[in-house]
Amino acid sequence: MADHELQTRSVVDAVEEELRNQLLRGEVDAGDGVTEVGVAARFKIGRPTAKAALDRLVNDGILTRNGRRGLIVRVLSAHDIGELYESRIVLESHVASSLATRRDVPETATLQNDLLRLAATRNDASVVVASDVQLHHALVRAHGNERISKMHSTLMAEAHLCMARVQARQLLRAEQIADEHATILSAIAAGDPESARNLTRAHLERARDKLLATMFSEQAP
Repeated sequence: MADHELQTRSVVDAVEEELRNQLLRGEVDAGDGVTEVGVAARFKIGRPTAKAALDRLVNDGILTRNGRRGLIVRVLSAHDIGELYESRIVLESHVASSLATRRDVPETATLQNDLLRLAATRNDASVVVASDVQLHHALVRAHGNERISKMHSTLMAEAHLCMARVQARQLLRAEQIADEHATILSAIAAGDPESARNLTRAHLERARDKLLATMFSEQAP
């Protein structure tokens, strides 16, 4: 039984990862439907396994339930994006400032920024986004507050969609994102809490504003 359960979990993990990557690459548009039957047929798996993988994407806010239509790819409104980035700014600017007080630059954050730069040279948008997400996770984890980490993980599941759209539309050059990360990490290493806080805020505000201006230009004043 234990071997069977392990195998089932591994299949669920693989299907979830593939579905997530396709959704984040924009291969399925926001608002499009996704069904258990379709996923089961495509991956040649049972419906319970397909349901388990889809449920994870629902929990992460990438898919949402919509009455008779079933599961659809989450459509983020301008209000959603504004709230999401406001929450990230509050948490992550505090984290950056706190890390700077003890000059704590996580090695994982530096590594992820290096990977982001490498992916940029290869025009690999999916790796750029993944490295971007992992860098921000690494900073928050290094802060050492479990509750903040849990809140941030919830936010980043939704933010991943936004970050993927930024890259899909080439709203910010990956090299620019890496440069901004580098200035934040340098401020933390230099023990400058105010600069670390302000640079983090500016970094997230820039991404938010580019996204809103492009995706919701018709709503701009």
